[in-house]
Amino acid sequence: MSELLFEDVTVRYGRLTAVDGVTLRVPAGGVLGLVGESGSGKSTLARAAVGLVPPAGGRILLDGEPVRAHGRHRPLQMVFQDPYSSLDPRMTIGETITEAIPPGMSRAQRRTEVARLLELVHLDPGRASAYPGQLSGGQRQRVALARAIAGRPRVVIADEITSALDVSIQGAILNLVRELQRELGLSILFISHNLAVVRYVADHVAIMLRGRVVEQGPAARVLSEPGHEYTRALLDAVPGHRLTARSAT
Repeated sequence: MSELLFEDVTVRYGRLTAVDGVTLRVPAGGVLGLVGESGSGKSTLARAAVGLVPPAGGRILLDGEPVRAHGRHRPLQMVFQDPYSSLDPRMTIGETITEAIPPGMSRAQRRTEVARLLELVHLDPGRASAYPGQLSGGQRQRVALARAIAGRPRVVIADEITSALDVSIQGAILNLVRELQRELGLSILFISHNLAVVRYVADHVAIMLRGRVVEQGPAARVLSEPGHEYTRALLDAVPGHRLTARSAT
Protein backbone atom coordinates (compact mmCIF):
# COMPACT_ATOMS: atom_id res chain seq x y z
CA MET A 1 0.00 0.00 0.00
CA SER A 2 1.34 3.40 -0.97
CA GLU A 3 0.49 7.06 -0.42
CA LEU A 4 0.20 9.41 -3.39
CA LEU A 5 0.73 13.09 -2.62
CA PHE A 6 0.06 16.09 -4.85
CA GLU A 7 1.96 19.01 -3.37
CA ASP A 8 1.04 22.48 -4.70
CA VAL A 9 0.68 21.08 -8.24
CA THR A 10 0.02 23.45 -11.15
CA VAL A 11 -0.59 22.42 -14.77
CA ARG A 12 -0.83 24.86 -17.65
CA TYR A 13 -1.82 24.52 -21.30
CA GLY A 14 -0.18 27.56 -22.83
CA ARG A 15 -1.65 30.55 -21.01
CA LEU A 16 -4.52 28.51 -19.54
CA THR A 17 -4.05 27.27 -15.98
CA ALA A 18 -5.94 23.97 -15.77
CA VAL A 19 -4.75 23.00 -12.28
CA ASP A 20 -3.83 25.75 -9.84
CA GLY A 21 -1.74 24.89 -6.77
CA VAL A 22 -3.51 21.69 -5.79
CA THR A 23 -2.47 19.77 -2.69
CA LEU A 24 -4.11 16.36 -2.17
CA ARG A 25 -3.27 13.10 -0.46
CA VAL A 26 -4.43 9.65 -1.55
CA PRO A 27 -3.96 7.67 1.69
CA ALA A 28 -2.18 4.33 1.64
CA GLY A 29 -4.80 1.62 1.18
CA GLY A 30 -7.61 4.18 0.94
CA VAL A 31 -9.85 5.73 -1.70
CA LEU A 32 -9.87 9.46 -2.37
CA GLY A 33 -12.87 10.60 -4.40
CA LEU A 34 -12.14 13.67 -6.52
CA VAL A 35 -15.31 15.44 -7.66
CA GLY A 36 -15.87 18.35 -10.01
CA GLU A 37 -17.72 19.43 -13.12
CA SER A 38 -16.30 19.03 -16.60
CA GLY A 39 -13.33 21.37 -17.03
CA SER A 40 -12.58 21.59 -13.32
CA GLY A 41 -9.08 20.15 -13.80
CA LYS A 42 -9.57 16.78 -12.14
CA SER A 43 -8.64 14.66 -15.18
CA THR A 44 -5.68 16.94 -15.94
CA LEU A 45 -4.41 16.31 -12.42
CA ALA A 46 -4.68 12.56 -13.01
CA ARG A 47 -2.83 12.82 -16.31
CA ALA A 48 -0.06 14.74 -14.59
CA ALA A 49 0.27 11.94 -12.05
CA VAL A 50 0.87 9.29 -14.72
CA GLY A 51 3.17 11.49 -16.77
CA LEU A 52 0.85 12.32 -19.67
CA VAL A 53 1.13 16.07 -19.04
CA PRO A 54 4.03 17.87 -17.29
CA PRO A 55 3.34 19.93 -14.15
CA ALA A 56 4.37 23.56 -14.39
CA GLY A 57 4.94 23.63 -10.64
CA GLY A 58 4.74 21.59 -7.47
CA ARG A 59 5.56 17.93 -6.84
CA ILE A 60 3.83 14.56 -7.20
CA LEU A 61 5.22 12.07 -4.69
CA LEU A 62 4.73 8.35 -4.14
CA ASP A 63 5.67 7.38 -0.59
CA GLY A 64 7.72 10.54 -0.38
CA GLU A 65 9.63 10.05 -3.63
CA PRO A 66 9.01 11.51 -7.12
CA VAL A 67 6.89 9.19 -9.27
CA ARG A 68 9.12 7.26 -11.68
CA ALA A 69 8.59 4.33 -14.02
CA HIS A 70 11.05 1.45 -13.72
CA GLY A 71 11.39 -0.15 -17.13
CA ARG A 72 7.97 -1.50 -18.11
CA HIS A 73 6.69 -1.24 -14.55
CA ARG A 74 4.63 1.85 -13.85
CA PRO A 75 3.75 2.34 -10.18
CA LEU A 76 0.59 4.27 -11.13
CA GLN A 77 -1.96 2.76 -13.47
CA MET A 78 -4.88 4.67 -14.95
CA VAL A 79 -8.29 3.38 -16.04
CA PHE A 80 -10.00 5.72 -18.49
CA GLN A 81 -13.60 6.76 -19.09
CA ASP A 82 -14.06 5.02 -22.45
CA PRO A 83 -13.03 1.36 -22.17
CA TYR A 84 -13.29 0.78 -25.92
CA SER A 85 -10.87 3.50 -26.99
CA SER A 86 -8.39 2.47 -24.28
CA LEU A 87 -8.23 -1.15 -25.54
CA ASP A 88 -6.49 -2.09 -28.81
CA PRO A 89 -9.24 -3.58 -31.01
CA ARG A 90 -6.62 -5.71 -32.82
CA MET A 91 -5.54 -7.50 -29.65
CA THR A 92 -7.43 -10.20 -27.80
CA ILE A 93 -8.37 -9.61 -24.19
CA GLY A 94 -5.71 -12.09 -23.11
CA GLU A 95 -3.02 -10.33 -25.16
CA THR A 96 -4.02 -6.96 -23.73
CA ILE A 97 -3.72 -8.15 -20.14
CA THR A 98 -0.55 -10.16 -20.81
CA GLU A 99 1.14 -7.03 -22.15
CA ALA A 100 0.74 -5.38 -18.73
CA ILE A 101 2.11 -8.31 -16.68
CA PRO A 102 5.63 -7.63 -15.36
CA PRO A 103 8.39 -9.70 -17.04
CA GLY A 104 9.78 -12.85 -15.51
CA MET A 105 6.95 -15.30 -16.03
CA SER A 106 6.91 -18.22 -18.44
CA ARG A 107 4.23 -18.41 -21.13
CA ALA A 108 2.25 -20.91 -19.06
CA GLN A 109 2.51 -18.74 -15.97
CA ARG A 110 1.28 -15.71 -17.91
CA ARG A 111 -1.75 -17.68 -19.15
CA THR A 112 -2.52 -18.70 -15.58
CA GLU A 113 -2.14 -15.12 -14.40
CA VAL A 114 -4.49 -13.83 -17.12
CA ALA A 115 -7.10 -16.37 -16.05
CA ARG A 116 -6.70 -15.31 -12.40
CA LEU A 117 -7.08 -11.64 -13.26
CA LEU A 118 -10.19 -12.25 -15.35
CA GLU A 119 -11.76 -14.21 -12.51
CA LEU A 120 -10.82 -11.37 -10.14
CA VAL A 121 -12.94 -8.95 -12.19
CA HIS A 122 -15.72 -11.56 -12.60
CA LEU A 123 -15.14 -12.45 -16.24
CA ASP A 124 -14.98 -16.00 -17.61
CA PRO A 125 -11.29 -16.83 -18.31
CA GLY A 126 -12.53 -18.33 -21.57
CA ARG A 127 -13.11 -14.77 -22.79
CA ALA A 128 -9.34 -14.29 -23.04
CA SER A 129 -9.54 -15.12 -26.75
CA ALA A 130 -12.26 -12.52 -27.41
CA TYR A 131 -11.66 -9.09 -28.92
CA PRO A 132 -12.89 -5.82 -27.34
CA GLY A 133 -15.57 -5.42 -30.02
CA GLN A 134 -17.13 -8.70 -28.89
CA LEU A 135 -17.68 -7.43 -25.33
CA SER A 136 -20.21 -5.08 -23.75
CA GLY A 137 -19.15 -1.73 -22.29
CA GLY A 138 -19.25 -3.10 -18.76
CA GLN A 139 -17.17 -6.13 -19.74
CA ARG A 140 -14.61 -3.90 -21.46
CA GLN A 141 -14.30 -1.79 -18.32
CA ARG A 142 -13.70 -4.97 -16.31
CA VAL A 143 -10.91 -5.84 -18.75
CA ALA A 144 -9.44 -2.35 -18.32
CA LEU A 145 -9.43 -2.87 -14.54
CA ALA A 146 -7.80 -6.29 -14.95
CA ARG A 147 -5.12 -4.78 -17.16
CA ALA A 148 -4.46 -2.02 -14.62
CA ILE A 149 -3.95 -4.40 -11.70
CA ALA A 150 -1.94 -6.82 -13.88
CA GLY A 151 0.92 -4.33 -13.69
CA ARG A 152 0.92 -4.61 -9.88
CA PRO A 153 0.61 -0.85 -9.38
CA ARG A 154 1.00 0.90 -6.07
CA VAL A 155 -1.85 3.29 -6.91
CA VAL A 156 -4.76 3.01 -9.36
CA ILE A 157 -6.34 6.15 -10.85
CA ALA A 158 -9.91 5.61 -12.04
CA ASP A 159 -11.03 8.52 -14.24
CA GLU A 160 -14.82 8.69 -14.77
CA ILE A 161 -14.88 4.90 -15.28
CA THR A 162 -18.65 4.58 -14.91
CA SER A 163 -19.86 7.69 -16.75
CA ALA A 164 -19.90 6.02 -20.20
CA LEU A 165 -21.84 3.00 -18.93
CA ASP A 166 -25.55 2.33 -18.64
CA VAL A 167 -26.95 3.12 -15.22
CA SER A 168 -27.81 -0.57 -14.79
CA ILE A 169 -24.11 -1.45 -15.16
CA GLN A 170 -22.61 1.35 -13.09
CA GLY A 171 -23.48 -0.21 -9.75
CA ALA A 172 -21.79 -3.49 -10.65
CA ILE A 173 -18.57 -1.69 -11.60
CA LEU A 174 -18.63 0.36 -8.39
CA ASN A 175 -19.09 -2.83 -6.38
CA LEU A 176 -16.13 -4.34 -8.22
CA VAL A 177 -13.94 -1.32 -7.41
CA ARG A 178 -14.79 -1.66 -3.72
CA GLU A 179 -14.13 -5.38 -3.83
CA LEU A 180 -10.74 -5.00 -5.54
CA GLN A 181 -9.73 -2.26 -3.13
CA ARG A 182 -10.52 -4.44 -0.12
CA GLU A 183 -8.98 -7.66 -1.47
CA LEU A 184 -5.80 -6.12 -2.88
CA GLY A 185 -5.35 -3.24 -0.44
CA LEU A 186 -5.19 -0.78 -3.32
CA SER A 187 -4.75 2.95 -2.97
CA ILE A 188 -7.20 4.53 -5.41
CA LEU A 189 -7.81 8.03 -6.77
CA PHE A 190 -11.42 7.82 -7.96
CA ILE A 191 -12.47 10.71 -10.21
CA SER A 192 -16.07 11.58 -11.08
CA HIS A 193 -18.41 14.49 -11.72
CA ASN A 194 -21.06 12.63 -9.71
CA LEU A 195 -20.93 13.01 -5.94
CA ALA A 196 -23.45 10.19 -5.50
CA VAL A 197 -21.05 7.81 -7.27
CA VAL A 198 -17.99 8.95 -5.34
CA ARG A 199 -19.60 8.63 -1.92
CA TYR A 200 -20.21 4.95 -2.65
CA VAL A 201 -16.51 4.09 -2.95
CA ALA A 202 -14.52 6.84 -1.22
CA ASP A 203 -13.18 7.21 2.32
CA HIS A 204 -12.12 10.80 1.66
CA VAL A 205 -13.54 13.38 -0.75
CA ALA A 206 -12.03 16.42 -2.44
CA ILE A 207 -14.02 18.96 -4.46
CA MET A 208 -12.44 20.77 -7.43
CA LEU A 209 -13.70 23.96 -9.03
CA ARG A 210 -11.91 25.87 -11.80
CA GLY A 211 -8.59 24.17 -11.20
CA ARG A 212 -8.54 24.47 -7.42
CA VAL A 213 -9.56 22.24 -4.52
CA VAL A 214 -12.22 24.15 -2.62
CA GLU A 215 -13.00 21.51 0.01
CA GLN A 216 -11.63 18.18 1.16
CA GLY A 217 -11.89 15.86 4.12
CA PRO A 218 -13.38 12.58 5.35
CA ALA A 219 -16.34 11.61 3.19
CA ALA A 220 -18.73 11.46 6.14
CA ARG A 221 -17.91 15.03 7.15
CA VAL A 222 -17.97 16.54 3.63
CA LEU A 223 -21.29 14.88 2.81
CA SER A 224 -23.02 15.74 6.08
CA GLU A 225 -21.48 19.16 6.79
CA PRO A 226 -20.32 20.71 3.50
CA GLY A 227 -18.34 23.88 4.08
CA HIS A 228 -18.27 25.33 0.57
CA GLU A 229 -21.21 26.59 -1.46
CA TYR A 230 -20.10 24.57 -4.50
CA THR A 231 -20.13 21.35 -2.47
CA ARG A 232 -23.62 22.21 -1.29
CA ALA A 233 -24.67 22.80 -4.90
CA LEU A 234 -23.32 19.38 -5.89
CA LEU A 235 -25.23 17.80 -3.03
CA ASP A 236 -28.43 19.62 -4.01
CA ALA A 237 -28.08 18.21 -7.53
CA VAL A 238 -28.19 14.63 -6.25
CA PRO A 239 -31.69 13.06 -6.32
CA GLY A 240 -32.81 12.51 -2.74
CA HIS A 241 -29.92 14.69 -1.54
CA ARG A 242 -29.39 12.81 1.72
CA LEU A 243 -26.06 11.10 1.13
CA THR A 244 -24.03 9.10 3.56
CA ALA A 245 -20.45 7.91 3.22
CA ARG A 246 -19.77 4.31 2.35
CA SER A 247 -19.82 1.75 5.12
CA ALA A 248 -16.50 0.60 6.48
CA THR A 249 -17.63 -2.94 5.76
